[in-house]
Amino acid sequence: MHRSIWLALMALSTPWLAYANDTSVDYSASYLFTRDFELNRGGEARFNWQQVGIGVQHRLDPQRTLGLDISGGKQKWTFTQPKAWGGRAPWQTLERAGLSVSYQYASQDGWIYQIAPGIEYAGEADAKRSDALGYGATGFIARAWSPDLLLGLGISAWSGLENTSAFPFIVIDWRISPSLRLHNPFSAGPVGPAGLELSWSPLPKLELATGATIRSYSSRLAANNAVAAGGVLEQTTVPVFVRAGYAFSPFMRLDAYLGAGLAGKLTLHDAQEREISQEKHDPAPFMAIAVSGTF
Repeated sequence: MHRSIWLALMALSTPWLAYANDTSVDYSASYLFTRDFELNRGGEARFNWQQVGIGVQHRLDPQRTLGLDISGGKQKWTFTQPKAWGGRAPWQTLERAGLSVSYQYASQDGWIYQIAPGIEYAGEADAKRSDALGYGATGFIARAWSPDLLLGLGISAWSGLENTSAFPFIVIDWRISPSLRLHNPFSAGPVGPAGLELSWSPLPKLELATGATIRSYSSRLAANNAVAAGGVLEQTTVPVFVRAGYAFSPFMRLDAYLGAGLAGKLTLHDAQEREISQEKHDPAPFMAIAVSGTF
């Protein structure tokens, strides 16, 4: 599973919408924080997570679209007596930044093809930059089976921090009724987009939703890290959430999230990619807010 699903799949946000203009610009900013959650071998942890992103889509003609996405984020962790690491904090600040370019082709018979190569930096605050780079691409094939259903398959393959890994995924956007929709979670938010979300719109500008996603990340640790110098941290979790969103206008949308990260696991590898410790944790309750829009 790819270490940065959010970056690798950013290009999947609204992949089959036609733009009113030849060029559109999307922006997003989100903030997530957790309450203290128990580490299985003793101690507690919590973190906050800030993310920003901007994307430009340019329609070359009715069938071809080029895109550029830039993203950045920072996690700040706090540990309380983590026994798995001898009471020492195994890391504090994790940083991410990414750039991807996408090309999309929509055939006249309803098929959509997209490829999005990219580069990502993912590391502890003092990590060596050249050792914290990853490279890869995401591609998918989908079809608009009807005006209300887009369905397809894709794969994301990346390498850099560790061995090359691949993550298959489903692309879906199914408008079950005028107010009910099953789709991949909103990519601008802190939980999307690798998963499923069921949303309901009781009013034109209001949306209520519930869903679950998969999050998997790897980060290069600093050479002076007290537990795994120059190693790699793997984070995996399954966020389950409810969401309320309100679109003030096409230029501004506000979404609030409440949920918990389930099946959490933190794995440390040394600089030679050997596993040195693994710690699971209890559900991590979180709250988040996201602002986004399109120009």
